[in-house]
Amino acid sequence: MYDIKQDNNELDNQYLIDINEKILKRHTRIKKVKVYIETTKNIDLVIPKVNSVGNSGNRKEDLIEKAACIMTVIPWAQVFFDGNRRTGIIAASKFLYDNGYELEIDPDNENLELRCMLSEIKKQNKTLNQSIMKQLSFYISKRIKPL
Repeated sequence: MYDIKQDNNELDNQYLIDINEKILKRHTRIKKVKVYIETTKNIDLVIPKVNSVGNSGNRKEDLIEKAACIMTVIPWAQVFFDGNRRTGIIAASKFLYDNGYELEIDPDNENLELRCMLSEIKKQNKTLNQSIMKQLSFYISKRIKPL
């Protein structure tokens, strides 16, 4: 079993808040638009959901499953007022990086495909769509490389 922790870098609510804030501040600088840097009460759903998956004992597969969960739960739960999909992608990428893997996403082509999958997750506000989570696990498995 692998906790969402690596060398004292623990994935927790504050970690997610910090990522969201950095993303939104960058977006404001580049696009010159107003954003809302705030969380919702749903932030408390992320860590328990992530801890509930990826416990098979196969380290790489477990990390992929946890990363897919991070990537999906944030936009599904609408944890932040702005930037949920971007925060999910970056938080999952950082989680994999902290655990020895790089997630390679072509920003021009693949990012659109990924964002579309995450948009579908957002539409399923009652339950977390397991088939899309499986698609994301597959997507991640094809794009990670050891550091």
